[in-house]
Amino acid sequence: MRQLTLSISGISVTLKRFVSYDRTLADTGQTEYSISGASLDSGPVYEPKHIWTVSASVTLSQWWAIGAIFGECDRLRRTQGNYNIIVDDSIQDFIEQGYRSRGLAIGGVQAYFPGGVAYSARFYARMLEPKSRDQANGVYPYVASFVLRELDKAT
Repeated sequence: MRQLTLSISGISVTLKRFVSYDRTLADTGQTEYSISGASLDSGPVYEPKHIWTVSASVTLSQWWAIGAIFGECDRLRRTQGNYNIIVDDSIQDFIEQGYRSRGLAIGGVQAYFPGGVAYSARFYARMLEPKSRDQANGVYPYVASFVLRELDKAT
C-alpha cells in the first residue's frame, strides 16, 4: 500500500499515482574542522523535521481536495487554530532505534529488527506552494505539486 493521505477538518485526499516523491530531513547540522583538524559539529538539539516534495497525477476531485486542504490549513493558521494537516505516509517507512515514537498511519504496519523499528508513520504538517499543470490523461488530467513541512510530532 504505497499511498499518501492528507486530511484536516473532515477534508481528505489519498494519493497513489506519484510523478515524484521525496521525504527528507531539514537541516541536521554540519561538521567543520578546526585548524588542528579536530571535528566541530553543529546542529539542532531537537529531532530534525521532515520536508516532503510531492508531485502526483490526480483527478479533478483530488485536485479540489488538495486546494481545500491548503485553504483550510491556511485559514486555521491565520485564525490561530489547530492547522495541523494529518499526513499518513505509507510510501517511505519511518525508521527509529528502539521503539515507535510516532503514530502509525491508518492501515500501516510496523516491523521490528535488531536495534529498531520500521513503520508507516503519521505526521503533522503544513502545506506550501500547491500548484497543478495539465497532462493529456482523461482520468488523471492534472499533476499536482506541493511541499509539506512537518510541524509537531504526531503520537
